Amino acid sequence: SGRHPHCFDSDIERALTMRGEKRLWMLGERGLTLVEMMVTMLIVAIMGLALVGFLRSQHQSVTRQNDGVLTTQNARAAIDMLARELRNARYDPRAGGLAALTAMEDDSIAWSADLDEDGGVISSDPIDDTYEQVAYWHDAGTSTLVRWAMPTLGGTAMPVSDGVDSLRLTYFDGTGAVTADSSLVELIRVRLWYSTPDGVQTGDRGFPRRAQVSLQR
Repeated sequence: SGRHPHCFDSDIERALTMRGEKRLWMLGERGLTLVEMMVTMLIVAIMGLALVGFLRSQHQSVTRQNDGVLTTQNARAAIDMLARELRNARYDPRAGGLAALTAMEDDSIAWSADLDEDGGVISSDPIDDTYEQVAYWHDAGTSTLVRWAMPTLGGTAMPVSDGVDSLRLTYFDGTGAVTADSSLVELIRVRLWYSTPDGVQTGDRGFPRRAQVSLQR
């Protein structure tokens, strides 16, 4: 017919291109099969579960850390409160003889003090939270440090801090020797062990909060 050979090549290439485009159009019109849709849904579900698991793990980790910080702060505040009040033990400016350490145990202590300097030890001021009779002890059953204000006058025992594993009190006289004589005690070493939910601080295997308290002379 007189057509150049290259023209036939162009016609063939054009025909193949049109056939390929038509095939792609037909595939697009066909859409996803049921199997392909189920596989897609399964992949999305797996990715969703993985994301939920990751977010839950992160939330639990943050919660444990926050709880651990809160427990540590509570333990610090509890021993600071005990030490601050204990410094008043035996305060007796009028030498009335009523102010004394009334109980001395390894895990509990009680005392009286003439804070208002009236010669007695029965005064209290709930507004300022000052009391002339105070007791502290560790309740192993509930893992709490308990404070009891004005025990001889019907006061109420209240937990100061939870998560407390043990409380240890050691009593020293003026020479630095351990003593069981309340009248000779001049220094008390206080140690408080506690556990945090994150496991960073755990009972006797952890580092206790410490305080050393010099008593009124």
